[in-house]
Amino acid sequence: TATWQLPGNYHRGGSVFSPAALQSEAGSRRQALHLARELGCLTSDLSSNPADEDKMAACLRTTPASTLNAAQTKLLAVSGPFQAWSPVSPSAAPSGFHRVDLLLGTSMLDGLISRARRIKDLEALQGRADGKTAFYEALSNSLGGERSSVLLKEAAGWFYSLQHLPSPAGYNLFSRALDNATRDLFIVCPSLQMASHWASSKANVFLYHQPEADAHSRADVSVPLDLQFVFGAPHHPMSLQRFTAEYRRLSLAVMSYVSNFIKTGYTHQLANKSPTKQPNQQLGSMKRHENGLCNHGLRTDACSFWSELAPKLTRQTGEENPGEPAALFPQNRPCSVLFCSVPPAPCDCLFFSPQMNLGRGLCSLC
Repeated sequence: TATWQLPGNYHRGGSVFSPAALQSEAGSRRQALHLARELGCLTSDLSSNPADEDKMAACLRTTPASTLNAAQTKLLAVSGPFQAWSPVSPSAAPSGFHRVDLLLGTSMLDGLISRARRIKDLEALQGRADGKTAFYEALSNSLGGERSSVLLKEAAGWFYSLQHLPSPAGYNLFSRALDNATRDLFIVCPSLQMASHWASSKANVFLYHQPEADAHSRADVSVPLDLQFVFGAPHHPMSLQRFTAEYRRLSLAVMSYVSNFIKTGYTHQLANKSPTKQPNQQLGSMKRHENGLCNHGLRTDACSFWSELAPKLTRQTGEENPGEPAALFPQNRPCSVLFCSVPPAPCDCLFFSPQMNLGRGLCSLC
């Protein structure tokens, strides 16, 4: 985490982990042991000689990053995409939050999704051609984290199988369904919940979502598109020809979007640096300012499943699962979302404004 002082401004910088990404100390230790065993850094069971734990940690620290990443990917492919490498939950929850201005981004091509696809590859290598069987097996083996709920597994299997044909011909849709389940549970829905939670604390929260590249794009997707846009890859001589004029315009908008936030705390330039709340404007709501913008939710049905139905199913089985995203957030009032989509621009954005109307240009990213 980094923090720096901008001249004439305020401290800005750092990173915020979603509470949904936290795991227990026991789970973290178990993951570390599996990783050490995979990399040959484990010489004993660590129970007889605690000093071996320091040796294991030293071995892991000296392992090249590419080797570590390959081993982590392999372990996630075997255990399921719903297992994640994440920080350890603190023993005592913080009593409160400091007000911050927050910029969050999600992407359809998040690294977690590429790892989810390893499940499909693994099932295919084992000769399982029936996508439905593979999907349910992968879901059953991975859903619910350390203490899974049988009812939750069955409900999630049914919910995501609605997009999936029960035949070998539907095997390609298995990958898509598993991608969606992973993305919803670990990326999109926690981001929405986190944004709503911080917005309820009177913070300005800006949330964008980067969809997949269109079918005609020749962009290199090994690096997330939003990062390429932020750093101006569409304008670099070495990669210029891979991007359309539309993508180059979008890159300029994204660079402006991010740089404005870094400089001012807002994603667009403001004539008035101290905007005030508009009369009759409710917290957590925002008016539509430009033609072509429409109010939508992002993965509304799926996030309702994880935030409303999943906790109820878990409680019915008498289980408390700390890995469920909804259990980590208080039941705040709804925070309405402005989902901006201006065709044919290939990027969508979400915007939370808990206390002020930021005027025109708020969706320059779109």
